[in-house]
Amino acid sequence: MIKYTRISGVETFEEVCEHCGEVSRTLHVSDIITKKKNDNRALVVKDSNGRDKVVEGKEEYINNRRDDWVRKGLLSGSGETPKYGTRPESLCSESIDTVTGTTSSFCYRVTNDRFLTKFSSSFYDANEVDTNATGSKVGIDRNGNVIRMRAIKNIDMNTGIPEADSNIKYKGPLETTWFRKASSSDQARYIKGAQACKPYVNLYGKEVENMTVVARYKDAKSFVTAVEINKGCKI
Repeated sequence: MIKYTRISGVETFEEVCEHCGEVSRTLHVSDIITKKKNDNRALVVKDSNGRDKVVEGKEEYINNRRDDWVRKGLLSGSGETPKYGTRPESLCSESIDTVTGTTSSFCYRVTNDRFLTKFSSSFYDANEVDTNATGSKVGIDRNGNVIRMRAIKNIDMNTGIPEADSNIKYKGPLETTWFRKASSSDQARYIKGAQACKPYVNLYGKEVENMTVVARYKDAKSFVTAVEINKGCKI
């Protein structure tokens, strides 16, 4: 949704997150203007940097951005039309999971009052553990689905430019180097085995739910030993 304000003659266009209502990006009029249907004039406006920008018709505007919106999960791939005419819903984060190569759009403000009113029962459902083999919970997408990631590279919402690799943020157990270097199948096995071991869960609680417990150990061998020392537990 776009929020328009005019204060002392200064116009501001801001796109706000569908779930939490916080500003996700600042827009310039050149970012959203389109020509009316059957208007064949060649119209040009100045963008935010003072450069000439050709004004597109509505369909051309949508079609030129559709693939990017679909890739970010803001539109389905079935010819869905944007919710707000020429713009789809906006969410407050666009991030790349560098492990899977997937780009996702989601609301990350999971303690925001508006977010909690809509999603507290689903995001904080006891069956939605903090971390599983697909990653750690980071937010909710436009359809209300929990988004999980393993390693996050944020995309600047105003420029569309991803962060440098040096700023990648590892989630949950991937913060620990030895776990990060393990194969995907071994990572899944470690998570499943630890979370299924009730004595181990009782001992470390939340650390097992989000799997940051692996940081207690110097390597995989010592971690596996610590879990399997409990009767009936197996990694």
